[in-house]
Amino acid sequence: MATVEEPKLKSTIKTMAEYVEDRGGNRPIKKILIANNGMAATKCILSMRQWAYMELGDEKSIQFVAMASPEDLKANAEFIRLADSFVEVPGGVNRNNYANVELITKLAVQNGVDAVWPGWGHASENPKLPEALNAKGIAFIGPTAPVMSVLGDKIAANILAQTAQVPSIPWSGSFGGPDDGPLVAELTEDGTIPAETFEKGTARNVEEAIEAARRIGYDNGIMVKASEGGGGKGIRFVDNEDDLKNAYIQVQNEVVGSPIFIMQLCKNARHLEVQIVGDQHGNAVALSGRDCSTQRRFQKIFEEGPPTIAKPETFKEMQRAAQRLTQSIGYIGAGTVEYLYNADTDDFFFLELNPRLQVEHPVTEGITGVNMPATQLQVVMGIPLYNIPEVRRLYGKADMYGKDPIAFLEEDYKEIDSHVIAARITAENPDEGFKPTSGSIERIKFQSTSNVWGYFSVGANGGIHEFADSQFGHLFAKGANREQARKALILALKEIEVRGEIRTTVEYLVQLLETKDFIDNTIDTSWLDGLIKEKSVKVETPDDLTVTSAAIFKAFQHVKERTAEVIESLAKGQVSTSGIAAINSFNIEVAYKDVKYPFHVERLAPDSYRLTVAGNVIDTYLTETPEGAIIAFFNGETHRIFGMDEPLGLRLVLDGVTILMPSVFDPSELRSDVTGKVVRYLQESGADVGAGQPYVEVEAMKMIMPIKSTESGKITHNLSPGSVIAAGDLMATLELKDPSKVKKIVTFDGELKTAGKELDIDPKAVVSNILAGFAGEPEAAVQAAFATITDKDEASAFVANTINEYLRVEKMFAGKLKDDVVREMAKANAGNLGVVVADNEAHLALPLRNRLILAVIREVETFGDRFRSPDIPAEVEASLEQVAALKEKVYGELSIAADSLLRQAKVPAFEERVAELKATLLDPDTDLVKLSKSTTLSAGVDLLTSLFADKDQAVKEAAVEVYIRRVYRAHRISTLSIEEKNGNLVCDFTFQFSDIEPAQSLDRQGHLCVLPSLSGLGDDLPKILDQFAESIGEKPTSAGGDPVNMLHIAAASAESSDLSRMEANIKSQERKMSMMGVRTVNILVPEKRADPLYYTFPQSDGYSEDPLRRNMRPTFHHLLELSRLRDNYNLERIPAVGKNAQVYVGTEKAARPGRGGPQQVVFLRAISHSPGIVTSSGARKFLQQGLDELERAQANSKVNLQSSSRIFLHSLREQDNMSPAQVAKDFQKIISELKSQLADRLLKLRVDEIEVKLRLLSESDVTKSLRIVASSVEGEWLKPSVYIERPDPVTGIAAEYCIVDPEGGEGEICMLDPYGGSNVVQTKRAIARRVGSTYAYDFLGLLEVGLISEWQKYLSDNQKTDDIPMNLFDVQEFVEDADGELVLGSRPIGTNSIGMLAWLVGMKTPEYPEGREVVLIANDVTVQSGSFGVEEDEFFFKASKYAREHKLPRVYISCNAGARIGLVDELKGKINIKFLDSENPSKGFKYLYLSDEDYKELPEGAVIATKVPEGWALSDVIGTKHGIGVENLQGSGKIAGETSAAYDEIFTLSYVTGRSVGIGAYLVRLGQRVIQMQQGPILLTGYSALNKLLGREVYTSQDQLGGPQIMYPNGVAHEIVDDDQAGVASLIKWLGFVSKTVGALPAVRDSADPVDRKVEWRPTPTPYDPRLMMAGEGATPGFFDTGSFTEYLAGWGKSVVIGRGRLGGIPMGAIAVETRLVEQVIPADPADPNSREAILPQAGQVLFPDSSYKTAQAINDFKREGLPIMIFANWRGFSGGSRDMAGEILKFGSMIVDALREYEHPVYMYIPPHGELRGGSWVVVDPTINQDKMEMYADPDSRGGILEPAGITEVKFRAPDRLKLMHRLDSQLKLLDTELEMCEFDDAKEDIQEQIKAREESLKPVYLQAATEFADLHDKTGRMKAKGVIKAAVEWESSREFFYYRAKRRMFEDNYVHQMQAADKTMTRAGALEALKSNFSGDWEDNKAVVAFYETEAATIEAKISSIKADSIKSEMEALQKQLDSL
Repeated sequence: MATVEEPKLKSTIKTMAEYVEDRGGNRPIKKILIANNGMAATKCILSMRQWAYMELGDEKSIQFVAMASPEDLKANAEFIRLADSFVEVPGGVNRNNYANVELITKLAVQNGVDAVWPGWGHASENPKLPEALNAKGIAFIGPTAPVMSVLGDKIAANILAQTAQVPSIPWSGSFGGPDDGPLVAELTEDGTIPAETFEKGTARNVEEAIEAARRIGYDNGIMVKASEGGGGKGIRFVDNEDDLKNAYIQVQNEVVGSPIFIMQLCKNARHLEVQIVGDQHGNAVALSGRDCSTQRRFQKIFEEGPPTIAKPETFKEMQRAAQRLTQSIGYIGAGTVEYLYNADTDDFFFLELNPRLQVEHPVTEGITGVNMPATQLQVVMGIPLYNIPEVRRLYGKADMYGKDPIAFLEEDYKEIDSHVIAARITAENPDEGFKPTSGSIERIKFQSTSNVWGYFSVGANGGIHEFADSQFGHLFAKGANREQARKALILALKEIEVRGEIRTTVEYLVQLLETKDFIDNTIDTSWLDGLIKEKSVKVETPDDLTVTSAAIFKAFQHVKERTAEVIESLAKGQVSTSGIAAINSFNIEVAYKDVKYPFHVERLAPDSYRLTVAGNVIDTYLTETPEGAIIAFFNGETHRIFGMDEPLGLRLVLDGVTILMPSVFDPSELRSDVTGKVVRYLQESGADVGAGQPYVEVEAMKMIMPIKSTESGKITHNLSPGSVIAAGDLMATLELKDPSKVKKIVTFDGELKTAGKELDIDPKAVVSNILAGFAGEPEAAVQAAFATITDKDEASAFVANTINEYLRVEKMFAGKLKDDVVREMAKANAGNLGVVVADNEAHLALPLRNRLILAVIREVETFGDRFRSPDIPAEVEASLEQVAALKEKVYGELSIAADSLLRQAKVPAFEERVAELKATLLDPDTDLVKLSKSTTLSAGVDLLTSLFADKDQAVKEAAVEVYIRRVYRAHRISTLSIEEKNGNLVCDFTFQFSDIEPAQSLDRQGHLCVLPSLSGLGDDLPKILDQFAESIGEKPTSAGGDPVNMLHIAAASAESSDLSRMEANIKSQERKMSMMGVRTVNILVPEKRADPLYYTFPQSDGYSEDPLRRNMRPTFHHLLELSRLRDNYNLERIPAVGKNAQVYVGTEKAARPGRGGPQQVVFLRAISHSPGIVTSSGARKFLQQGLDELERAQANSKVNLQSSSRIFLHSLREQDNMSPAQVAKDFQKIISELKSQLADRLLKLRVDEIEVKLRLLSESDVTKSLRIVASSVEGEWLKPSVYIERPDPVTGIAAEYCIVDPEGGEGEICMLDPYGGSNVVQTKRAIARRVGSTYAYDFLGLLEVGLISEWQKYLSDNQKTDDIPMNLFDVQEFVEDADGELVLGSRPIGTNSIGMLAWLVGMKTPEYPEGREVVLIANDVTVQSGSFGVEEDEFFFKASKYAREHKLPRVYISCNAGARIGLVDELKGKINIKFLDSENPSKGFKYLYLSDEDYKELPEGAVIATKVPEGWALSDVIGTKHGIGVENLQGSGKIAGETSAAYDEIFTLSYVTGRSVGIGAYLVRLGQRVIQMQQGPILLTGYSALNKLLGREVYTSQDQLGGPQIMYPNGVAHEIVDDDQAGVASLIKWLGFVSKTVGALPAVRDSADPVDRKVEWRPTPTPYDPRLMMAGEGATPGFFDTGSFTEYLAGWGKSVVIGRGRLGGIPMGAIAVETRLVEQVIPADPADPNSREAILPQAGQVLFPDSSYKTAQAINDFKREGLPIMIFANWRGFSGGSRDMAGEILKFGSMIVDALREYEHPVYMYIPPHGELRGGSWVVVDPTINQDKMEMYADPDSRGGILEPAGITEVKFRAPDRLKLMHRLDSQLKLLDTELEMCEFDDAKEDIQEQIKAREESLKPVYLQAATEFADLHDKTGRMKAKGVIKAAVEWESSREFFYYRAKRRMFEDNYVHQMQAADKTMTRAGALEALKSNFSGDWEDNKAVVAFYETEAATIEAKISSIKADSIKSEMEALQKQLDSL
């Protein structure tokens, strides 16, 4: 850094001691304490290590001990890293640490150092330090204490200078000496200035300072200086007395305890200094000097050397004077003599002598080659200056290592041939008067070169703390002359980069170095302060560029931070993706120069952004450099950007220039812009302060500085003196004097010069970016991408890849809960969560991605024309098929487009189809009439029109005839003729309605004319009408005032087919056509290679074209009965697949739409020519096709999720040999089957009506129209009805219809109205669907359908041919009578006035074919959202109570909004507000009140109020309505208690659909058994309300609070179902396990699974799935009946499996043990960002808190269901770790005992093969807990015991026991034992003992195995049976048969015992069993035999019971008689 390599000492010198001795020294120093920090400490270590290595070859020959404060440690200070060791010292101000003499001395002693290096600042000038160290024998690297005291003090130094006749500036010591002249010093014996002389030079208080200043004069200005100050501290300039007072106090506070003196400012002066060094031998050398004139606030900014401004001879004299002064007082060490030099007069004045090393000493090193810290070290080691090699080299000595003396006062050093300029790098803000800043430093980028070097006191990830010096770096540039050095320094400063929270002066320094004054060297010490004051030096950057760069930085940081937040959240197990949306699209705001720029940002790619503000668009490409800067390309330019948010704004570094962009601030708030502490406020709180006036002084970076007010006003202090502050802290507030002067912030609305140029991105990359969720124009991007594609292969690959990438993301989300998807994604990508964020970003942009894929699909449609190849490539087809298979509505449009394209691709080419049709028409065997009715013609009807202009006349005529006959298929065509007229083909035909008798039917005339084109339609139409008129002749043209004739015009080409022109031509003939009775005009326009276009112009619309009929065959409107729909619905047609099907979205025409808008209905209308519609298979096929069409329609974006669906089919094929009654009878059966088979789809698609119009052929050839309807419109779900139509003879439309009786009769005649608007039921149904549920009454239909399905499965499984019982399902509704009591009855559906319903449901089930009853209670969500009011609570209570009283199962369907809330609405329009200040309402109000008039109108008791002048002040609002507030909570409590009682007394089961909130949630939990629909959250509070409570968007869905992912794992939900139909099926299945009433025998059903079959699935010794043990696997059956086992509570307590199954038809509860490792997942809470998902592993065969609770819960549930239990016991014990002990394992384990003790039904414990039951887990299931009900069995391969064999062995068969066994059994050991016993020699004994030990070691494994086996033999089944702890050993294979008969026996037995004990209350269970046994003659232990006995001898047993009862009654009577007799 400073020295130049030269020949070193001879190689024999290796150590410090040798070097010191060789150089003439006397004190080797090997360990140094650095009593400093920051720059000083860093430089010392670097310099001394360099010297040590260069001289001794060992940089570690000196050990450095650093002092490290907490602040320095936190800031990662560089010196701590460099030191060999460090000791921690107290933090805070330096008097606590680096300036603490006592502490330094103590540490020096403790660490055994040889010397202390003080550096500069801190204690470096405190004489007490060298004095204290000297007393401890420790060297001080610096001058002696007395000399330091003299020279180190600026006052003493000036006195010495005056004594030495050195010129001094006027100061406070310029008088008071001899003759009131300058003070002179007569040194004392210890070498110090006499105290009285010293005191005369000081200003001991403000008054003395004022007096001294007056004597000196203020003309040139006055300096207030602390004699112990330095480095810019303790020095202030003033020019008046007032400022002097403040300055004195500031200096006093800044350098506490230092004497203060006053000195005149030397104007226009240069600050020159001489570097001196004195040794212990009386030598003093001057090592050139430095020019330090560039200063601000007397702190040096630049230092350079040698000084070039002074004349050489003058500067030489300055050096000599410094040497003499130094030498005369025996100065030892380095020091600096400072002068003020006037260049104009060539005069110099002594300023001060610094008795320490200066921070700028490297300048001297650079020009002299002398390492200053190393020189200090050598001096203190006693080496003479002339023996220091670097000094000798400077003086030109040939032998650097010589020892000849140098006369320093006489000899001159070599001429300096270079120049060095140094720049201090400080943490200061040049924009704010160089205020210090503090904070972290992330990175310092600086590269040293041959002519530029530097060093820094902090490293990467370090920092500057508030107690540190602001300088943290020093740069030095060297050149041959000053100009070269200046340029080198400028380049170095431009390259340096400091990133972090601090501000630096780097850019400002560059500007200073480039000023003309600095270049010309005409500066003085006041130059820089003048520039700062005038702000004449600053860095300019265009505002537009600044703002844009700031916006780019903020956008980049936003993305980076939000992404990191989301990743951190995912890493914690959080699954909320709410933060992801703001990553790609967001708003940011930039404020600059009182202008606000609101930018909207969208990401175009991971590294591309689009910023928009006021219509300006800026596209930018960004990349982040390794060091964290942003390289941004925009508007054709590249910029380097770095920024940092600070409390006061954004600090932006743009292309190396620092710009502070302050935040928009409140001018009434005065905030700190530094970190430090408050010293004092300058005004009293409440005083006035002016703008720009200082209001507080703070200490920062060891400096006292004032902070000025930004505005004028009255100040209020916010802190107290001594308070620690940080940048941005509120210091005070202002009551503004003139608020109008506050600057207004305006919003930018101009033009940015940085906007305009778009980024050039590859089109395919744009497509990929949009697919990834970034912004873009999908359609344009796809077109641009295809523009670059040249062949089909490339296009196919692009399409397939694009669609597959779309599918890759969407397949992860389709059909799943988003939270579940995110959770799985996070687990699968735990090491790269960025993938999860990226995929979610893509999914969130689904609408944009859908548009992109639609655009791609449209491009695929052009493949045929683009590549002349119509086939879709296989890879594209495969991708499209996957798109078409997407079911969710969000993919609907895509799915439809893909499906349409695939269908279109599979249709044969148009030309092929036309040719085939043409051949058929020309075939002589073709019957054109039959062909017109053929089912195969459906797709070819439109093809016929393409043959209308065929060259073959026969083809043309045949095509026209078949077309007319087909179109008029539902009519009788009596005549038809085809001929050429006027060159056009014309067809005239006469037709009638086929369902009207010919005699009553009106002849109607039709006319078809084929024109070459429509270009001459205006001229051709009159001629056509004339021809048509001839055909009509004298026939009637109207009937009932309506026209009856049809005109068809077909064009042979599409030329001139403009619609508006056609319409104008037709309307021009309106009068004529009306007279001719033309009902409609239909124009057919051909399309090339496609179906034709149809346009219809009805007379009813004035022959205007009807858009609804567009592209509809002429008679479709009539056949589909569309006129019926149009009366009440606005119709919009949407695409359909079938040629003969049309789909309409109908929006109800409602005068006042209800909540949610007008009702919407999806109408599917179709015609069919196919047979079989009245058969089961045909009807099913038709309905399936219709549902397919509806499924496709549901995907359309125009269809909402609450719409109703109605299907209509007009079957045109006449049905033969069927009567209406037969059709009606068959239809009732068919609809029941279809409802059962297709219920899920019918519900999903919300089908409310199915309507089929049939045509029955009569003997008179007149068709009879039959209308078959299955409708839910009136309430009952798809109720079947059949009607006969009676059409109007004129219109053909049904005028009336009759109900068909399946038994053959006809009902009343009713008018057939158009489809009515939505009635009450439909409206309610829509409301229920809106909340994701089913209308409550519709659940009855679902139950019936579910019951049918259950019977069908039962009959199928049991291979029974029986019919399902008649009257399967019966319902009676509970209604309230006049007294409010519940009675059974009925009422019209939807007429209930409260939101609670209940029914008594009768069901015939496979278990109870005779029927059973269930009480069904349901919320009606259509009444006040299903909320619970007082009336609802009371109704619920009564219905539940009914169930309890009748011991019936109670099922609750829960869909509600919790307890009802409300207000007294009638008061809202009457209340008034009494404001505190009516002119300023924001100040608040006193009370609410009513006017006197309004108050008196209220019913008494409606409010509680007091009289006030304005009226009546309200204190309480009561209201007149009951059920709007707290009273509802009372009702909630009532039904909560009722439900709890119901669970205890009867079977309760709840099904949650839609949502269940508050009390609804508690009710389902209190009922315990819960089935939850996938979209049916169980909530206490909704997510939006919680978000408001939390004040931020935390939760994104109700599912996060109470969805299946929450309620299933926590055990609230027992089972999860997909929809309501599945929920109902689950209800029925669960009820099938439950007896019909409490106490009845179990619900047994027949089973096809033989009870005596073997249990083939066998548990293994290794972990297995216990479900397979119970249910079997595939063809390998398990324990329970095949297909009967159902698991419940699967999501909770996974180490135990709970379920219900059947054993030979007997229902049983089942508890099995999971043998595999499972995981308990505790989800993270999105409301707590710090919460993490916890995954707790749970070992198999162990009871944990959750599984223990689950087991006890299940036992309690089974008890109330009346079920026997099979417990497959396989537990090794309880988990006893600290986590589970804290998790209440003891409590929950004990609950198992409690549940079993109270169990009232048989419990069979069975230890399965390879199972084991040990320790505490045996205890909680031991049969002695409940001996009457519990029995224990075990497989022969099972085990039972306290500990496992391995554990027992370690306790009861320990190593010594095993050794004894070895020595007893092993022959070798026995032999060795004998030899040892007989051996007499010690060495031989040792050898034998070693052999014994070796043998023992080899035998240990096998004997441990044997011991374990021995322990295991104690746990086997034989011992368990022998000890009576199990009842019997039962082999697994035969366990099914054993337990079947055992369970059946117990079922009979318990029933009989119960009856006997009821008959005789004195009878015990044992006595009852003995009574039963007395009638049995066989083996009482043979369960099968006993069962047979019970079955065959039931009558005998019943008689026995009757006898017991009779005896008991007799005994009671006798006892009563005795009591009577005794009276």
